[in-house]
Amino acid sequence: MTLLDAVLSLSEAPESGEALQRILRALAQVTAADALSVLAAAEDGSVGVAAQIGLSPAAMGLSFRPAEHPRLRRATLAAGPIRFLDPSEPDPYSGWLLGNAGEIHPIHACMAVPLRVQGRLAGLLTLDALDPHGLGDLRDEDARVFAALCAGALRLDAGLAPALAPGAREAPGGPALPDRSAAMQRIEREIAMLAPLSVPVLVTGETGVGKERVARALHERSPRASRPLVIVNCAAIPAQLVESELFGHRKGAFTGATAARAGRFEAARGGTIFLDEIGELPLSAQAQLLRALQEGEIQPVGEDRPRRVEARVVAATNRDLRREVAEGRFRADLFHRLWVYPICVPPLRERREDIPALCERFAAEVAAELGAERVDFTESALRALAQGAFPGNVRELKNTVERAVLRRTLAEGKGATGRRLVLRREDVDPAETTASGALERSGAPLVEAAGERLLLGGAPGEEPVEALAETLERARREAFARAFRAAGGNAATAGRLLGLSRSFAYKEAVRLGLIPAPVPRKR
Repeated sequence: MTLLDAVLSLSEAPESGEALQRILRALAQVTAADALSVLAAAEDGSVGVAAQIGLSPAAMGLSFRPAEHPRLRRATLAAGPIRFLDPSEPDPYSGWLLGNAGEIHPIHACMAVPLRVQGRLAGLLTLDALDPHGLGDLRDEDARVFAALCAGALRLDAGLAPALAPGAREAPGGPALPDRSAAMQRIEREIAMLAPLSVPVLVTGETGVGKERVARALHERSPRASRPLVIVNCAAIPAQLVESELFGHRKGAFTGATAARAGRFEAARGGTIFLDEIGELPLSAQAQLLRALQEGEIQPVGEDRPRRVEARVVAATNRDLRREVAEGRFRADLFHRLWVYPICVPPLRERREDIPALCERFAAEVAAELGAERVDFTESALRALAQGAFPGNVRELKNTVERAVLRRTLAEGKGATGRRLVLRREDVDPAETTASGALERSGAPLVEAAGERLLLGGAPGEEPVEALAETLERARREAFARAFRAAGGNAATAGRLLGLSRSFAYKEAVRLGLIPAPVPRKR
């Protein structure tokens, strides 16, 4: 493949993703690079892998915040190609190379070129060669040519808006939607189109699919990003307090109203109010909400005059609002006002190609919380996750990954701080990968204790069934012992591993005799 082939990729490739792959393949022909990638800039300041050669397939969609990676930060600020010569600077791709566990020796050839469109940073082109001299034959002028082609390919995709310019604000977290499926890329484009507008948006989808993430992305990419984002769970507000909670009340408006209070709409003035589970709103509150949408006015409970308020409304529901309207539980006029441009988030079972990227994101979050260097997956572990049912969608997947990290930490009996954890299949799917999985499928009664499954009773020659209280106490002692071993005796870390507060973990460990009781201070 020649440079001409790379140029033709821009006009012949069906989409920018394929064009990027063709450009990288052409670049691979003229270098000795072991890994090449294009990182696309997101509007929140992060950069995510949009195309790559030589990295693990799970790296697609992986995102980085340049502020946390010295090499990436220097590259985003560079005027042209930059070669990294300081081996003390960590390589962001260490652990992601195919083969040899993916590790990159500190001394290797590494290069990055900023991708710019109309003077703004659209992303980065990166090259890594395990041979320290592997990129010596690539001239900076040639690297600039390939970088310009990659920038042009990124520009083809409306969903990859170049937003990270020098001095752009750094926002916490990764991109709002790091998924790679066609459905989620469509949603990214819809968000890019709707974010600058003030029209209401209704986000629909099953429980746990990530509707709040869509709402946050709409706010963070809008001109309102510097103003408040107020999140309201309509299902959690008692029916008699909904109007007061949303629109406020005056002093003495009802029993218990001992002082005037501004509502959530007032708190969101100039920003965005996200009404989650809007299908749970009572009809009386729906009438007020309709007025707020149509006239920009709210009326606090007990007041005679309406107040002007300006806040963008994003709503979400897992209900079929058309059916709710037909059955008289939701106002038709409010439904049509919200249904300006609905965004439907598909369930995870319809976009399984997003699972690896989501797993990596959640694992990175847990690693940061535990102080681990990083958390990786074996191929069989990722395959098991990709085949999971996950009726709770993304939320359930996140819980599964977090449990897997804790299982692995407890199994190794060491603290996670500063270590690299590798999750195995038995960590993410223990019932399918242990002998007890067969017992579970056979219908034999099981009890789970300290992360292991124990068969209860039955056949001659087996150990007698002990009292339930003794079984639970033994399992409790073992779980606490493992947690404190893994935490190096630190009660706060052990409590986090067990999902408990530090004080409770400490007191229980003292009660179980795992750590000495505090010595009373002499008066």
